[in-house]
Amino acid sequence: MELLSGEAAWRQLQAHNRAYYQMFSAVYSGNPASLRTTARPKSFWRRPSKQKIHVPIAADIAATSSDLLFGEEPQIQAVDERENPVEAVQRRLEAISRHTCLHALLCEAAESCSALGDVYLKVMWDVTDTGYPLIRVVQGDSAWPEYRMGRLRAIHIFTEIDAGMDTGVLRTHEVYMPGAIQTELYLGSDETLGLRLEDERLLDLGFQPVCPVPENLMLAAHIPNIRPNRMFRGSYMGRSDFDNLRDLMDALDETYSSWIRDIRLGKARLLVPAEYLRRTGEDLFGTGRSIPTFEFDEDVETLVALDVDTDRGGNTITPSQFSIRADDHAKTCQDIIMKIVSGAGYAPQTFGINIEGMAQSGTALRIREKKSYSTTGKKQAYWQDSLETLLTSLIRLDATLYPSGGCTGDAHIHVRFPTIYTSDLPTMASSLSMLTSAQAMSTEVKVQMLHPDWTQDQVTGEVGRILSEYGQTGQDSQTGT
Repeated sequence: MELLSGEAAWRQLQAHNRAYYQMFSAVYSGNPASLRTTARPKSFWRRPSKQKIHVPIAADIAATSSDLLFGEEPQIQAVDERENPVEAVQRRLEAISRHTCLHALLCEAAESCSALGDVYLKVMWDVTDTGYPLIRVVQGDSAWPEYRMGRLRAIHIFTEIDAGMDTGVLRTHEVYMPGAIQTELYLGSDETLGLRLEDERLLDLGFQPVCPVPENLMLAAHIPNIRPNRMFRGSYMGRSDFDNLRDLMDALDETYSSWIRDIRLGKARLLVPAEYLRRTGEDLFGTGRSIPTFEFDEDVETLVALDVDTDRGGNTITPSQFSIRADDHAKTCQDIIMKIVSGAGYAPQTFGINIEGMAQSGTALRIREKKSYSTTGKKQAYWQDSLETLLTSLIRLDATLYPSGGCTGDAHIHVRFPTIYTSDLPTMASSLSMLTSAQAMSTEVKVQMLHPDWTQDQVTGEVGRILSEYGQTGQDSQTGT
């Protein structure tokens, strides 16, 4: 079957954007215009109001998701067909990671993926400018994946080009597929892809219409946040962490805006006769105005003009201060936030809610935040597979483009995430002590449990040092007792 045309891919992307991405992009960015446009009819953001406040809970969820996934850098290891480490490829891969700021790019991509539900990574290169391939993040609402029988067949990427044109939007359409990258140039608008331009214009901008890729490699990856997408269950698109939570987020904004309104109305004011206020200079010197005006002074902004008769001995100055329902608003906001966080797949304690009390052990912490760990574990499965495939393609492309770099065509990449379940040192020490007393664990396994992020060479070196010390003191080298 042939691939989708540029126009067909653009239509599908825009349809998904209107139905899904836009409402979540609005709460993530907090843009008031986008919030009004994407809100339901007669909801809070559609109703007229003097002051609306957006609570950035969506941005907090996306940032926390990124922290849980890539707060600690994953271990990326180059191995050969027999799963043995390849030192030359490993050094080259580490150099590329440093030059491209790979860890920072992954943090950026994970946050966008949490917000929209999808993100893409693509490999680029310029042999005349850089000495290594580059990795770039593509936002979910700028690309469309094409699957066949569950396998990624192509990715259509649309990128706006700033070429100083006033007649429309100049946009490239890149198709990443196994063995090639095809690029087309279109002139359209914000809503339409427009007319395809000739390849000469594309060459003038520095793009190649067709760029062959060695070894039939696929140099782009689609990473879904989590599946299934509840709105499009049969699709391969990912699900946003904010899925089905937009109404709760609007309710949170309405509650917090009401709280701030109470504070604004609750400011202390004095109701005084109009003649107590100072008139403006124009009135004092006579300007012919029929209605007197009064000078506004920020230092006395709590004075409010009240037309009363002071000659009859009435109360000429009346204090006014409304009560502020702080506790009611705070409890309502906290209840809504807990429902939003739980609906996104995280434990409230991960966001600092209900953490009052004494510090807890690692076991108690795992029980309390199990929901956050489970959600992160699901996301790691999608990221691990995509990263291993993309980075394997990257080092094989590097072996072809830069033969002196050290990469080989038979190596592949393993990605291992740090353990999600963190344990405090006393809990770990107690567990290791009991297993050692039962003679149920070797020194190597104990080192691996204590340092799960270490490589095999690091573990072997530490085991050798431990056994050497035990031998010097005459202790048992097998049980460590």
